[in-house]
Amino acid sequence: MAMNKRIQFRRNVLALVAAAFIATIGVAQAAGEEQAAIGVSAAVHSGAGAGLNVEQRLREELRVVVMDLIQSGAFGTTSPQQIALNVEAPPQKVTNLGLIVDSAGSAGQGLQVLAVTPGGSADRMGLRAGDVLLALNDKPLAATDGAATLRQTVDALPDNGQLSFNVRRDGRTQTMTGASASMYLPAMHLSIGDGAALAANTAAPDQASYPAVPVDDARGCGRISDFDVAPRQQDLHAATIIAIDGITPGPFGARAFQVGAGTHQVKIGERIKSKYISFDDRMRNSKSAQVYKTLMIDVEPNTTYFVAARLNESERNNPNNGAYWDPVMWKSVPEGCR
Repeated sequence: MAMNKRIQFRRNVLALVAAAFIATIGVAQAAGEEQAAIGVSAAVHSGAGAGLNVEQRLREELRVVVMDLIQSGAFGTTSPQQIALNVEAPPQKVTNLGLIVDSAGSAGQGLQVLAVTPGGSADRMGLRAGDVLLALNDKPLAATDGAATLRQTVDALPDNGQLSFNVRRDGRTQTMTGASASMYLPAMHLSIGDGAALAANTAAPDQASYPAVPVDDARGCGRISDFDVAPRQQDLHAATIIAIDGITPGPFGARAFQVGAGTHQVKIGERIKSKYISFDDRMRNSKSAQVYKTLMIDVEPNTTYFVAARLNESERNNPNNGAYWDPVMWKSVPEGCR
């Protein structure tokens, strides 16, 4: 998949997945995404949650979203076996307007309301599809950055903050007011596809895999990845690549780094969750602990190597010199490089 297509693909998928988790809570960023968000929300909430617990409902909703993505062509010509995506989102507060607007409409004319969620804040204020939003709390929305202004203004409101929309309806201007409603979302980590394929698709959003060290074209190249697909039942946990051959790899946020074929020294930090060990983070990061450890990896051309932190069960209570963990290369998979 070409880099620009990969970038657009990820952005589209992120918008759709967010829509499935949160329903219609805010401002869509492009007309195509708005229509998709409405469709996904309708499909998800047309009876899918009845009689299901939280996990079952989430699985069902995600299944509907992935089906919609495949059927709409969001994955292009990628085969189902090669589809790979990793979506992460931090904890966040979201103000639920129950409103979708056309951010790609006529610039300078205001934001046209495409849909309103029944019972949501926008619905209670009297907004409806077809309205054009001209201003919010005296901040103009009839500009090319109107959608961003709307989102920023709403996000900055405290719980139950007051909203005052200047609205054009049927050629007449009127004011509609009400209170915002906020909800708090947990951190999200969603992986779709085979772990091996995911490792090749986890560079930063705007760049392809970045060479951490010089690559000798004559010898070929491979990748070293800290993408977390390690099986916990084997005492393997998440790790972070700190440096490769003394060089900090990049870009920030990437999970797989291209390197030349040959032997490489990899500096690794552990990301074992606290529930698996019995001492606190103060002891974990003390001078007596060994925060980083090194691992030598012999890289063959066209191969991806996964690293992880192995929890030493017999030493899980011992932070001294990092006795409780060791870096390991636990899996390698054939994968074309370049």
